[in-house]
Amino acid sequence: MNYLNLDKYLLRALALLCILVGIGGAKATAQQAAPTSITLHIDGLSTEERDGLNQQLISRGDARIAFACVPAGIIVLQATDASRSADSLRLRALPGLLTSVAPHRIQEQAVSLTEAEQMCDNVRNTL
Repeated sequence: MNYLNLDKYLLRALALLCILVGIGGAKATAQQAAPTSITLHIDGLSTEERDGLNQQLISRGDARIAFACVPAGIIVLQATDASRSADSLRLRALPGLLTSVAPHRIQEQAVSLTEAEQMCDNVRNTL
């Protein structure tokens, strides 16, 4: 039996395993550090309402608009602090929104940023 070749294969296998574990760990860390976000659908959203909310969020500094699509009435709000919960984000962002938008026009949707972007594309393609 040639132990030298066996050692080479074992060393390569261990190196590959370490690389795969390292990549998986980096992805898990990146996913854990992703900021909390909520997606809102606002019936009849106007650019003025979107801009007003954006200004309020900028002045407060605890949330931001990650994505907005006026034609589809979609706004994705994102916490600036990755440790903030979705409930905390709602409590911080919604009062400012409610100053210019009636509550019955706002519905939270359980969709990701990617899905919100796709919804926007679908609306734009039908216009």
